Amino acid sequence: FFRNESCGQCTPCREGSIWVTRTLERIEAGRGTEDDLDTLMELTAQMVGTTICVLSDSVAAPVQSSVLKFRDEYLALIRRGERVGTA
Repeated sequence: FFRNESCGQCTPCREGSIWVTRTLERIEAGRGTEDDLDTLMELTAQMVGTTICVLSDSVAAPVQSSVLKFRDEYLALIRRGERVGTA
């Protein structure tokens, strides 16, 4: 949703939302790595408070929250290397 809503004016939102989506899709497809979680956290940290509007913050918040609260679940999924929904 957020990737499609970006107006494209601010680089952190325009590029960040694309990279967040790609990284999450890679994890979902069973091709993610443990480093992807750190990349998501670093990327979203650079998106917060750096744009004209709050869309970028809105992209970052659920990603950061889910990685912080469900890191073990992400890691288990990554280590199994399975697509989401195939277990």
